[in-house]
Amino acid sequence: MESSSLKKNLLLLLIVFSSCSSVLWAQTKFYASANKQVPVNQNLQVNFTVENGEVRSFNPPAFKDFQVLSGPNTSQSMSFINGSVSSSQTYSFILRPKKEGVFKIGKATVSVDGSNLESSELTIEVTQAVQQQAQQQRQRQRGFNPFGFGDPFEDDPFFNDPYGQQQQQEPEPQVNQSDIQKDIKENTFLRIALSNNSVYQGEQLTATLKLYFSYSLGNLQLTKAMGLEGFWNQEIQIDPNQRPRIEEYNGKKYHVVDIQKYTLFPQRSGTLTLSAAEISAIAQVQVQSNRRNIWSMFGGNLQNVPFKISSNSVSINVKELPTANKPASFNGAVGEYFFNSKLSASASKTDEPVTLTTTISGKGNLKFVEMNKPQLPDGFEVYDPKVKENISNNDAGFSGSKQYDFLIIPRQPGNYKIPAVEFSFFNPQTQKYVTLSSQEFSLNVSGEPSGITGTVITNSNSNANINNLGSDIRYIKTSMSSYEVQQSTLPAKVGFAAAYISPLLLLFMFIALKRKSDANGRDIIGTKRKKALSVARKRLTAANKLQKDGNKKEFYDEVSRASWGYLADKFSIEMSALCKENVGDKLSAKNVKPETQQRLYKLLNTCEIALYAPVSEVGEMKENYDAAINLIADLEDEIK
Repeated sequence: MESSSLKKNLLLLLIVFSSCSSVLWAQTKFYASANKQVPVNQNLQVNFTVENGEVRSFNPPAFKDFQVLSGPNTSQSMSFINGSVSSSQTYSFILRPKKEGVFKIGKATVSVDGSNLESSELTIEVTQAVQQQAQQQRQRQRGFNPFGFGDPFEDDPFFNDPYGQQQQQEPEPQVNQSDIQKDIKENTFLRIALSNNSVYQGEQLTATLKLYFSYSLGNLQLTKAMGLEGFWNQEIQIDPNQRPRIEEYNGKKYHVVDIQKYTLFPQRSGTLTLSAAEISAIAQVQVQSNRRNIWSMFGGNLQNVPFKISSNSVSINVKELPTANKPASFNGAVGEYFFNSKLSASASKTDEPVTLTTTISGKGNLKFVEMNKPQLPDGFEVYDPKVKENISNNDAGFSGSKQYDFLIIPRQPGNYKIPAVEFSFFNPQTQKYVTLSSQEFSLNVSGEPSGITGTVITNSNSNANINNLGSDIRYIKTSMSSYEVQQSTLPAKVGFAAAYISPLLLLFMFIALKRKSDANGRDIIGTKRKKALSVARKRLTAANKLQKDGNKKEFYDEVSRASWGYLADKFSIEMSALCKENVGDKLSAKNVKPETQQRLYKLLNTCEIALYAPVSEVGEMKENYDAAINLIADLEDEIK
C-alpha cells in the first residue's frame, strides 16, 4: 500500500512540475486562427499570432478566394499572471468571401528571433447568406469574450452543458463597478521616468514608460504613446520576455514592467514636455460570492475588468550651449568622446590615392557628429568621406564609434605636411568645450604632375620641332647666297629663273611653317583645347585594353586620367587648380546639361573609389568604360 501510494504521489508531482514548467518557460509559437464557417455575405477575421518572440518580418499568404477589406492590422499585448510574463503580436485581416464553397488559406511565414516559422493552413467553409440580425442576436447572447476572438471552449461539452448554463444564470450578488475601477487605479498606474530632467541642448537622456501593478493583467495594449515633440528620438528595444521586477514607489511595493523606452536628444532650448501616454488592459479582480462552487476553495471568484489608465506628463529643462570659448572646429557634438586619426601611407605617387582615417568614439549624440574636411595644401584633392558607424542604443544611451575615411588624391609631386585634424565637442559633465587634435602627417609624393604628362611631352616635342625648323631656315639662308653666286653665269633664262625661284619658294614655305609653329607655340592653350578629344580617346583606347586584360587598378587610373585630362585641356585649367567646383562652374557657363554633369561626377567618383574598393562595389569595368566613351562624346557636343 505504501509503495502504491508513493508511486501515485510521485506521478502527481511529475504532473504538477511539468505543468509549472510549461508556464514558467514560455516558448515561441506562431499560429493562425479564424472561424471555420462564415456566411458568404459576412466578413471573416483571420489572425496570425506570434507568442513570446520578437518579430522581424511577416509575410501573409495569398487570399485568392477572398477579398481583403483591411489588413494587416497589428496589435500587441502583454500578460502578467502570477509573476509570469507572456507577450503576443497579432496580424489580423478582415476578409469577405467571393463565393460559397470550401477554401484553404495558405501558410503565413514570420521571422522571429533569427528563426523562420510557418503557420498552419486554414480550411474555411463559406455557407449561404444569412440575415445580419440573427447573427447579431447570437453575438449578444454570448456576452463578453475576454479572449478577443473565437471562444476556445465553444465546442467543449463541459462548458456548454444545459446544467452549466442554468447555473450561470443564477443571480450573482451585485458588485459595485465604480469601486472596482477605483481600486484598480489605486493599485495600477503608468509613469514616465527620466534619467535626467535638466540637460543641455543635444545632450542625451532616457525616458521610460513604466507600468506599476498589483493585479494580474492581460490584453495590455498601448493606445497612446508619449508625446516627444522637440526631441530627436530612437526607441530602445525592450525584451518581449521580460519578467516583472519589484520596485518601491511612495512607500509601497509594486510589480513593474517597462512598456516603452526612448533615447532622447533635445533639439532646442527651453522647457520641453513629454505628454502623457495611455494603455488599456484587463485586470483579473477577485470578488466575493455567496454561492459555493469549486472555484471558492481557491479564494473566491475572479472577474475580468477592462480599464484604461494614463501616465503623467513630464517637463524637461533644456539649457543652451555656452557661447563663451566655443571652438571654431565645434560642429555640434555633445557628450564624452575620444579621437584618433591615421594616414594609410607616408609615400605615394601623383594620382595614387591615400586615405586619411579619423575615428570618433565615446557616448553622446554620435548620430549627429560631423567631421570637418581636413585642410590640405595645394596640389591635393579631397573627396567626401565614406562613413562607417558602429553605434548601439541601450539603457545608457548611444555609444560606439564613427569612422570617416577621406580619400585624398595628390596631383603634384613633392614633400608635403598634412596638417593636424581637430575635433571639438561639449562635455556636459564638466560643462566645458574640449578640442582634440591628431598628429601632423608627412607625405612624399613622387611622379609626374597629374594629367599633364602626355600633354607636356606633346608640347615639348612641338617646341623642339619649332627650334629645329628655325635651324633649318637659317641654314637655307646661308646656302642661298652661295647658290646665287654660283648660278650667276647660267645662260638659259628659263632654267635660271626656275633655279632661282625654287629656293625662294622653299624659303617662303619654311617661313610660313615657322610662323605657324611660332603661333602654335604662343597658343599652347588653343592647341590643348583642339587636341583634348583625341588625347582622351587615346587614353580610353589604352583603358579598353586594360579592361580586357582584367587590370582593374590600371584601368580606372587611365579612365580617371582621360576624364580629368580632357577637362583640364578643354577648359585650360591647371591640374593643381582642377577640382569639381571649378569644373562645375565651367560646365554651367557652357550650358552643359545638369544630367551630363551628374554622369561626369558619378564616373569620377567611381574611378577614385575603385582604386581601393572591390570591383563589385563600383560596377563592372565594361559598363564604366562605355559610360566614359559616351560621356566624353556628349561633353564634346555640348561644350560650344
